[in-house]
Amino acid sequence: MKLIFSHTTALDLLRTWSRNHPLTLRSFHDLRLRDVKHFPSSHLKGLSSLSRAADTESAVRTAITSVKKPSLKRILDELWAGATAERPLHVLAQPKEGRHRTKRVCFHQLAVSLPRGALLEIAPDIAVCSPELVLVQMAETLPAGGLIALGYELCGCYPLGSDQPSTLVRAQLTTPGRLAVFINRTERIRGLKRARSVIPFICAKSASVKETEMNVLLLTPMRRGGLGLPPALANEPVALSEEAARIARSNRAVCDLLWPQARVAAEYDGLAYHAERHQRARDSRRRDALLADGFDVVTVTSSQIDSVSEFIEIADALSRKTRGRAPVRPATFHSRHLQLRHELRAYHHRHFPPPASNTSDT
Repeated sequence: MKLIFSHTTALDLLRTWSRNHPLTLRSFHDLRLRDVKHFPSSHLKGLSSLSRAADTESAVRTAITSVKKPSLKRILDELWAGATAERPLHVLAQPKEGRHRTKRVCFHQLAVSLPRGALLEIAPDIAVCSPELVLVQMAETLPAGGLIALGYELCGCYPLGSDQPSTLVRAQLTTPGRLAVFINRTERIRGLKRARSVIPFICAKSASVKETEMNVLLLTPMRRGGLGLPPALANEPVALSEEAARIARSNRAVCDLLWPQARVAAEYDGLAYHAERHQRARDSRRRDALLADGFDVVTVTSSQIDSVSEFIEIADALSRKTRGRAPVRPATFHSRHLQLRHELRAYHHRHFPPPASNTSDT
């Protein structure tokens, strides 16, 4: 009997995998579209069949009990112990008349065939839905803004946690390109149409929740509530001239958001994330080095992102620098922009609640 975790349960397990296979900051910054060695799909056996899928609560419990690997068994035991009617374990199963969810398990019946690699085996007869399939599944319930935020998370490398080394980040789970390919190879799954509609607005290599909010608000088209800036690169390293390298004390600088052709960069200056004095000094040297090499650098703080009016002013300045003009916004823009902000915050508040001591920054 196979146990196949899906939806939010699969997402929780993928996040755990990502934290347990961290990347160094250098490796993260150097990531390119063809780099796949760090993906779970490169480490785990890919499956596509739902044959023999566990379809009763007792079968799910038996499969969890049979896991031999101590670290995985501990994780699954905790998931089982925490499963409730409000937050059940989500599991894929083949269609069967009369099947209902139980107090601990929500069965998602799936009759269509899946592309190979849609399911990833994490232990013998225990599988988890791939990041690409999870995005489609979550599209059933998430609004567009939340789904874009999820896409950024899956394609990004967020910090491990405040108690972990800052030189390591979570492994990227997929890329926008892989999401698009998977969706084009998949048919007749709930959420597919909504997931396909947001793929063009998902960017790779976001480094934090707040960077995701900044990037989504800046780069998403105005018809979707974003500020409609041209496409940009996130956490992109830039080679520095000899003069700039002396200023930065490094031969390169990493830009939080970069428009390379316009030579414009937006730098997120977080209140907690960059609070240490030596980090602030490093950030200052990086900005001075970029300026010395002819880049126009715009610094954006957490409070400015939170302020609608201030952030729109910053976006207008960036638009003039990258496009040569400020945008003309439709009459419906303001309400759509507020809706996008609400959906982003709702997703992040649920999945990445801020520390109690600092609610303004993640």
